[in-house]
Amino acid sequence: MLRAIFGSVLVKLVLLGLVFLSVPMILYARFATVDEERQQLLLSNLQNQGYLLAQGLELALRAEGAKAPVAATGWVARLGTSSLRIKLLMRPTGEQQSFYYVAAFPTVDAAYLDAERRALVATGILGKVEESCAGNRSLSQSFTGPSGATEILTSISPFHTEVGCWAVITAYAENDPAGTTLARPFASAPEVRWAGIFYAMMALLILAVAVSVTLGLSRFARLARIIRHTPGRRQISFANATPVPELKPVAVEFDSLVTTLETSARSIREAAEENAHALKAPIAAMAQAVEPIRRIANTANDDRAKRAVETIERALERMEDLVASARRIDEAIAEMIDAPASPIKLSPMVENTARAFAEAHGSNVKIVATVEPGIKVAASEEALETAIENLVDNAVSFAPQGSTVRLELKQGGGRARLAVIDQGPGVPVDLLPAIFERHVSHRPANGSGAAGGPHFGLGLAIVRRNIELMGGRVAARNRPEGGFEVTISLPLAN
Repeated sequence: MLRAIFGSVLVKLVLLGLVFLSVPMILYARFATVDEERQQLLLSNLQNQGYLLAQGLELALRAEGAKAPVAATGWVARLGTSSLRIKLLMRPTGEQQSFYYVAAFPTVDAAYLDAERRALVATGILGKVEESCAGNRSLSQSFTGPSGATEILTSISPFHTEVGCWAVITAYAENDPAGTTLARPFASAPEVRWAGIFYAMMALLILAVAVSVTLGLSRFARLARIIRHTPGRRQISFANATPVPELKPVAVEFDSLVTTLETSARSIREAAEENAHALKAPIAAMAQAVEPIRRIANTANDDRAKRAVETIERALERMEDLVASARRIDEAIAEMIDAPASPIKLSPMVENTARAFAEAHGSNVKIVATVEPGIKVAASEEALETAIENLVDNAVSFAPQGSTVRLELKQGGGRARLAVIDQGPGVPVDLLPAIFERHVSHRPANGSGAAGGPHFGLGLAIVRRNIELMGGRVAARNRPEGGFEVTISLPLAN
């Protein structure tokens, strides 16, 4: 079971697709965690930067004393950098609520400062400025100023001088590397998106390959069923029907195989006819030549001559039967190679065969059929009927006078099972493995079969050939309670 599963190309492709899908999911979770830690570390560093900046401003503005609000603009400009943006607010001593926008870097005019202050009020940042007078506060908040430029506010750092409470707000432009890192979610990074697209494309490609292979093989199976069930199969080509270029060489070989089978079937039929015709002519000539010898033997009343003539006549009859049987089995083989299979109602076929044999043998042998109704198999009707008739004929020929031959038909596991059971002597254990070979027959010298006539050991050979060529199985055994049982099983028709 495991070998069949892991030997499947489709299973391997599905597993490969699952690997391609699971690997990025596992890595994404890990990378997202690392990115979050990186953002936290960057934010902490930026907050520390804001705190150090606030300490520098505190020292400078303390030294300025009462002139601090006027000197603040110059000090902010000295401490600013090309990427860092600084906003300095102050709440005079004695006031509880109002903060005044004192300075900013990059430097802007008073009107812009007032407009930016209103924008800060609208975002609720000033409420956090009120809280900041109690200690440093980390930020990571997007803010759009009056000019439409978006910034990422990173920290609020407070300090106190004799003129009041100061708050230093640090920020970075959104297109700055630091701002980009804080503002952009990990999943929206171009590298992550491109990697996701490539992995999705690879998974879809694997899925497309799996679907293509599956559809190609399914079409092969469908064509094989059509070829098997439909006459005129030479008009159907695997090579013309397959959409997968890599399967073309296999399809060409399939077409060649079908042609070879058809040619073989035709050759077997022709050889059977030619052999039968070639053998019947000398047999007929010998039969005619024996006639004058019989008359001479009868006239001379020579017992030895009469026995010789009888021996020759029995041999000729045996030869005629052998020729007919050989032709019949060859034609059966050719029929199974070339004949289309179709859904056959097996239940009524078994019942009709049992009824016909019961009428033919009268009270000599009782034929009993136990048949589950509605069973259908995919087979050639003529070949299947021949196989069943040969089974019943073989059982009747071994059945003692007044005994019973039973036919039991049932289904299970997607197959139909027909058992033909007699009450005869059975088969020696050493001969049982070869019972389905040609010209293998065992009939006890003192046995009294109900069916007369010569037997050449071809009936069961024909059964095996027919059943196996229809995708079935055949088995035989001696029953512990006595008698012999032959069982055939065939796949049920859809």
